[in-house]
Amino acid sequence: MGNHYIHILKYTALLIYFVFFVQVDASNLDSPSGIDGKINELLKKHPEVSLKFLEAKEKEFRSKHADVYPDPKIGFAYRSYPYRSGFDTDRARPDTPSMTGKEYSIAQEIPFPGRLNLEKQILKNDSELDYWSGVWIQNEFIRTYFELILSVAAIERELNDLQNIEKQLYTKVKLESTQYVSEQFKLSNVLKTKNQIERIKDRVIEKTITLKELKQSLDFYSKYIGSNSITEEEIIAYLTKKESNIEQELSGDSLSKFPLIQYAEVNETKAIVESKKDEILHLPDFEVFVSYMQRRRKPFLLDSGPLNLAIMDNPEFAGDLWSAGVTVRVPVWSLSKVDELNQSNAIKVQRLQKEKEKERIRLKSEYQATIESWLGNKQRLDNFKNNLLPSFQKNIKSSLSSYSKGDSVLGESYDFIAESLEMQSQVHQIQFKRWSSVLKLLQLTNHLLPEGENHEG
Repeated sequence: MGNHYIHILKYTALLIYFVFFVQVDASNLDSPSGIDGKINELLKKHPEVSLKFLEAKEKEFRSKHADVYPDPKIGFAYRSYPYRSGFDTDRARPDTPSMTGKEYSIAQEIPFPGRLNLEKQILKNDSELDYWSGVWIQNEFIRTYFELILSVAAIERELNDLQNIEKQLYTKVKLESTQYVSEQFKLSNVLKTKNQIERIKDRVIEKTITLKELKQSLDFYSKYIGSNSITEEEIIAYLTKKESNIEQELSGDSLSKFPLIQYAEVNETKAIVESKKDEILHLPDFEVFVSYMQRRRKPFLLDSGPLNLAIMDNPEFAGDLWSAGVTVRVPVWSLSKVDELNQSNAIKVQRLQKEKEKERIRLKSEYQATIESWLGNKQRLDNFKNNLLPSFQKNIKSSLSSYSKGDSVLGESYDFIAESLEMQSQVHQIQFKRWSSVLKLLQLTNHLLPEGENHEG
C-alpha cells in the first residue's frame, strides 16, 4: 500500500516539473506566420477601431473645403416708384415718372484676410485629434484582446493545478483516515486536510466564474475575426520578438512620440488657432456689389397741372440706372466684449499647456512603473524556474527518502506535493503579469501593432 502511494507521489512530482518547464519555455516558440494579417483583419473589420478613423477622414475632407471663398450673390428685383399713397398702386398711369424697371445685381463677400485659413486649420486639427485618438484606441483594443486570451489560458492552467491539488489532498485524507483508525495519526491532521480541500474547492469555483466572464468578453472580438482566431502561442511568440527590443528601442523613445502626448500637443495647437480666429472675428468683413436697373420705356407723360392738361413729349431722359458700392460689418457690439473673450482664450491655452505637461509627467511615471513591473516579473519568473520549484522538487525527494527509511510519515510527503502544486499555480499569473507589462509598454509607445501596415481601417 505504501509503495503505491510512493509511486503516485513520484509521478506527480515529475509531472509538476515537466509542466512548469514546458510552460516557461513556451515563449521560445517561433512566431507562426499570419498573426500580423489576423491583427490587421481585426482592426479593419471591428467598428470599435474604425469609427474614429472614419471621423478623422470626414473632418480631413471637410477641412479641405473650409477655406473656399464665399460664392457671389446674384440678385433680381422688380422696382416701381415713387410710391403712390392710398390703394392705387398703378405705375402705368401716364402722369407717373418712369422709374419702373428690372434690376440685376451681383455681390461678393470678402472675409477678413486669414479667417478662412484659420477655419481650415481648426478642422485639420480636429482631424488630427481623431487620428491620434484612433491610434490609441487601436493599441488599447489589441492590448485588451491579447490580455483576455492570455488571462483565459493562465486561469485554465491554474484551474488544472488546483484540481490536481484537490486530488492529492483527497488521497492524503484517505491515507490519514486509515492511519487514524490504526492509531498512527492524529484526528486533527485529518481535519486540517479536509479544511484545505474546502479552501481549494472555493478557489476552483472562484476561478471558474472568472473564466466564464472572460470567455464571454472574448465574444466582442471573436465575432469579427471568425474561426481564424489568434492563439495564446501566437501572441507569446509575437510579444517575445517585441520584448527583445524593449530595452534597446522603446526605452530610448522620446515621450513626444507617445500617441497621448501627440494628442495633447495637437489640442494645444488647436486652441491657439481658435484664439487667433476669435480675434479676426472682431475685425470687419466686407461686401462689394454692382447693380444695373433697366428702366421701362415711357415716350410721353401726361401733364395734369392746375392750368393746363396736355401731353408732354419726351419730358425727361429715361436712361437705365446702375450703382456700385461696398458694405462693411462694423463690430460695434462684439468689440465691447472682446477683452473677456481674449482672456478666456488665453486661459484655455494656458490650461491645455498645463494638461500637456501633466500628461507628460503621468506617462513618464507610468512608463517607468511598467518597466519596473516587467523587469520584476521576469526576475520572479526566473527565480521560480531556477530556485523555488527545483527546491520544492528536492524537498519532495528528500521527504520520500525519509519515509522509505521510516523517519517520517507518508502524509508529510503529500504536504510537500500540495505546496509545490500551490506554487506552480502562481506561476501562470506571474507569466500573465509579465506579458501584460509588455503589452502596456507597447501600447504606450505605439509599438504594439504590426509595423509597415496601414491600420486606419
